[in-house]
Amino acid sequence: MNQSLNRINYYNILAMLAASCLAVIIPFELFLLSYAILGPAHYLTEISWLNGRHFFTLKKYDFLLIAAVVVITVLFKLPNANLIFYTFGLSFILLVVKGPVNRLLAFILLIAAGYFLLTHNIFRTIFGMYIPTLIHVYIFTGAFMLLGALKDKIVSGYIAFFVFLLCPVLLCLLFTGYHTGPTAWAISNYGDFGRLNSTTLCNPSLNVYTNNASIILTRLIAFAYTYHYLNWFSKTRVINWHRISITRAAIIGLVWAASIALYFYNYRLGIKWLFILSLGHVILEFPLNHRSFIGIGRQLKSKVNSSFVQ
Repeated sequence: MNQSLNRINYYNILAMLAASCLAVIIPFELFLLSYAILGPAHYLTEISWLNGRHFFTLKKYDFLLIAAVVVITVLFKLPNANLIFYTFGLSFILLVVKGPVNRLLAFILLIAAGYFLLTHNIFRTIFGMYIPTLIHVYIFTGAFMLLGALKDKIVSGYIAFFVFLLCPVLLCLLFTGYHTGPTAWAISNYGDFGRLNSTTLCNPSLNVYTNNASIILTRLIAFAYTYHYLNWFSKTRVINWHRISITRAAIIGLVWAASIALYFYNYRLGIKWLFILSLGHVILEFPLNHRSFIGIGRQLKSKVNSSFVQ
């Protein structure tokens, strides 16, 4: 078992280094291609896997309550920040609070908190922009890796996590003057994602394709997204998400191929469809995200307690 985990961890290290190198050379193109090709394959297979595990909620049909919040926010045309805030909070409530009355009271408190917090731009930006994007693909991926390293207790897991933390630092420090310039295709298609650059760098009039800080930021975005997808596929034989019926596999394959074709045939329609897939898998993964952080806390607490005992 350790030999298999070591092999997976070293594969992940190579995947991180490869993603970093490509992010330096073609940051805009790498992100767009990863998002269009690897993205839908990841979203579809993970949603299938989460469904088989009842989305990691306490009760089998708890996820329907999350789906109800999604429907309500869509019907009332509430901003994405509201959608993410309430589904994120409800996922935590459904995981740690037992009993319908206690859950209802907790959700009422969540609504009240959202009423006050979401009036502030910083919270709208965090929940509306960063949680579905960079926080999901980098912070949550890092949490999965750290939890795995703590549970498996093998050196290669810690090395992989260290490399994961190191790559963004190196992308900011090395070859900062090296820029090949994005292709015309990348310029015409990256526009919908440029808001992430301009908001992060606090510059609404930013030229995302020529500004040095923006190019470095795009390296980070491209690395985070590309490795997020590769990390998922590397865990195939660990969590066995590939063990599905032939019918389901065929449906996933057809939808994946159709998603790629739509993206390259009609970018506007393709990006809307991929956004729906992406947002759906982000929301449905929230209970698992919460479980990961709870698991990290327990593992660290156990290590601290054992060190005191010794």
